[in-house]
Amino acid sequence: MQSKNTLLIRPGLSVLVVPNWLSRQGSDDLAIELRNSLDWSQGAIRLFGRTIDEPRITTWCGDIPYTYSNRELLPRPWPTSLANIRDALHHLLAHHEIRTQHGLNHCLLNYYRSGTDSMGWHRDNEPELGRHPVVVSLSLGEPRRFRLKSRISKAISPVTFDLGHGDLLVMYGTTQVYWEHALVKTKKIVGGRMNLTFRSVGVV
Repeated sequence: MQSKNTLLIRPGLSVLVVPNWLSRQGSDDLAIELRNSLDWSQGAIRLFGRTIDEPRITTWCGDIPYTYSNRELLPRPWPTSLANIRDALHHLLAHHEIRTQHGLNHCLLNYYRSGTDSMGWHRDNEPELGRHPVVVSLSLGEPRRFRLKSRISKAISPVTFDLGHGDLLVMYGTTQVYWEHALVKTKKIVGGRMNLTFRSVGVV
């Protein structure tokens, strides 16, 4: 695992990786609390004319409505633990001079139950996120491989790395314009992995 902060800069890509941002004990406690206390559900998506279950379960909290994957996520109160994480992330963004338009006012949580749960190639580019979205992702649980690929040119090498328990990822700048990202399936036997994605959501 990386031992220090890593800033990834490529054409159109700005990514900050902070390994072990949250301590092991803090990560353990937060994962157990969120898994047991929040209302998790499995959504459905349309794919090639068919409705199928999403390969993960999700929940959220936030201050204003947010339309994600053709679903309207209505406001939900922040658990104290998540509100504390959000506030700490505001300090981290300020330290790195990464600016959001509305603050981190929404958190979408994904739980990948095994290696067969995944997230396909996509961009977080909903209109509510603004021209240059800032997405802050905290990983809890088993390490999983995270991939990024450029939409500018196939000559630009993809970026691949593992995100583990307590690791933090910040995507900002034009990343959501020019790059896609994914959490691909793995045939390895792996345990559950939770991903907390904090976003700055405006009103369209």
